[in-house]
Amino acid sequence: MYTVEQRVFLFRKYWQTGSFKAWQTAFRMKCGERRAPSKCCIQKLVKKLETTGSLLTQHAGGRKMSEETIHDVKERLLVSPTKSLRRLSQETNLPYSTCQRAAKKAKTHAYRVSCVQELHPMHHEKRVRFCLWIKDFLTQNPGILDVTFFTDEAWFHLSGYVNSQNTCIWAAENPHTGHEEPLHSQKIAVWCGVSRRRIIGPIL
Repeated sequence: MYTVEQRVFLFRKYWQTGSFKAWQTAFRMKCGERRAPSKCCIQKLVKKLETTGSLLTQHAGGRKMSEETIHDVKERLLVSPTKSLRRLSQETNLPYSTCQRAAKKAKTHAYRVSCVQELHPMHHEKRVRFCLWIKDFLTQNPGILDVTFFTDEAWFHLSGYVNSQNTCIWAAENPHTGHEEPLHSQKIAVWCGVSRRRIIGPIL
């Protein structure tokens, strides 16, 4: 919680004065803080310097990954972008976690695929022609919308449908919440038709 400059100041005052109260008072005057570090804190700093030779906080690091591994994982993902990390792990004989870290170090990200309808240049022309035609048709037949219905249907799951991709529970610990559903859940289809003047339905 203390900066490197503050740690060096504490260590110097400790060796200069040798007094617990003296370096506490000096720390308050130097840093302008009301709470000074405890005696246990300076003892930990002294022990850290004696054992590691440094006052810096040393973070526990895992295995260092070679640049060859990162480059190999990146090249394989670029050649086969849809390949899963588990399949990559089997091909390279590397742990799944190593492949995951290598992909992250290679600055590659997993993106979800969006399913869209394919449109060609000819489709754009057809859309424009239809818009021009419906505009003229509505101008010549102003009452046609009274008998024109736009219909749609929707499915409602009686057992309570849960989309696991979008539903999440925020908690300090994993509640391990599950949702039971039958193999073939009961659901109801609802149909409805809408015109400018009235609504037909809903029909279950």
